[in-house]
Amino acid sequence: MISNFQIRNFKCFEDLNLRFGGLTLLTGFNGGGKSTAIQPLLLLSQNMRSSESPRNFALNGTLVNLGTIGDVIPSEILAAPVEFIVQGRDKVKMHWTFSGKAGKRFLQNTGVKASDDDDLSVRDIINAREKIIRTLSKTIYISAVREGTADAFPFPNVSEDVFSSIGIDGRFASYWYDQLVDEDVPSARRHPTEPTGIFRKQLDAWLGALFFGAQANVQSLPQVSLLNLQFRLSATGPWRRPANIGYGLTYAFPILVALLSASNEQVVIIDSPEAHLHPSAQSAMGQILAHFAAAGVQIVAETHSDHLLNGARLAVKNGQLPHQSLQIHFFTGVTEDGHGVISPRVDSKGGIYEWPLGFFDQSEKDLSLLTGWE
Repeated sequence: MISNFQIRNFKCFEDLNLRFGGLTLLTGFNGGGKSTAIQPLLLLSQNMRSSESPRNFALNGTLVNLGTIGDVIPSEILAAPVEFIVQGRDKVKMHWTFSGKAGKRFLQNTGVKASDDDDLSVRDIINAREKIIRTLSKTIYISAVREGTADAFPFPNVSEDVFSSIGIDGRFASYWYDQLVDEDVPSARRHPTEPTGIFRKQLDAWLGALFFGAQANVQSLPQVSLLNLQFRLSATGPWRRPANIGYGLTYAFPILVALLSASNEQVVIIDSPEAHLHPSAQSAMGQILAHFAAAGVQIVAETHSDHLLNGARLAVKNGQLPHQSLQIHFFTGVTEDGHGVISPRVDSKGGIYEWPLGFFDQSEKDLSLLTGWE
C-alpha cells in the first residue's frame, strides 16, 4: 500500500505531501487542487504499465490527458525539476525526477531512486521497490464520467488474469463481472447479510445496500465481443436496459465490480463515488468504501459529499475501520501562504478534531439563515 505521496513543482503545487490510509478522502473547493493531487499517481501508473522505468513519461494516455509541458509546469518554475515521491508501507520511498521542454507532450525521466534507509538491506529495498512499481502499474481508476447508459459494453484488450483495466469510464466492468460471476469472494469482502460467497450474490447484496432489492446481470455476446448489462429492482421484476433503470445503478456498478475484484492491497482511485446517488445511498457508499478498505483494498476517493464522509465516519464509530485508516484532506486552493491543504484527524468515535471553514458546513450555514439565526 501507499502510505505517503509527495509532489513537487507540478501544476499548482510547489510542494505537497499527503498521507494515505486504507481509505483516503480528497475533498474541498472546486479548483482547489484535488484532481491535480491524484494526477501524478495516474501519470506514474499509465507509464509503469508499459515499462518499469520508461525514459519518457507520456502526459496523455489511458488514465490521464494532461496536454503539454506548459499545462503541468508553471512557466516561473520551468527550470525546476518535477518530483514524485511514493512511500510504501515499509517506509521505502521511490523518488522520480523529471524535466520538461516547452511544447513537448512528455516528461523526461532524469532519475529514479529508492530509499537508502540504513535500517534496510539492499534486498529489502529492491523488494520494496518492486512492490511500489507493481502497485502503481495495477492501479485502478474510475473517473466521474462513466459509460452508464450504453446498451452493450466491449471486451478489454488485456490478459484475463490481470484486473487493472476496468476503464476510466467503467466500460469494462461488465466484462469482469462476466468473468468472475461464479467465483468466490474473499470472506472479508462479503456483505454481512449474504451467506453465499459467489461474486454474483455478493454484488447483488452490495448493490441492494444502495438500492433496496436491486440486482444486476450480464449477457455475453462473444461473436461480436460485446456484453449486455441489465438491472432489475426486485428478485421477480423484469430485467431492464441501463438507460431505463436510472443513472445511480449504472454509476455504482463499476465501483462495486472494482472493489469485489481487486487484489489485496491493490489501489482503487474513484472520482465522485456518490454521483447520482440519493443522500441515504451516499452515506451507504461511504460505509461500503470503509468496509472494503478494512478488507484490504486501498481506496482513494475524490468527493464533494458530506453524506459519504459521514458514512465513512459511521464505519469508524462502529468499529468497521480503524480511525487511523481514514485519512481526509481538505483542499482550499493554493495561495502565497502555502498549498492550502488541511488534513483533519478522525478519532475512534468518528469525530473530527478540526473543522475548517468551508469543510462540509454549508447545510449549517443555510439552516442558520432559514431559521433567522444569522
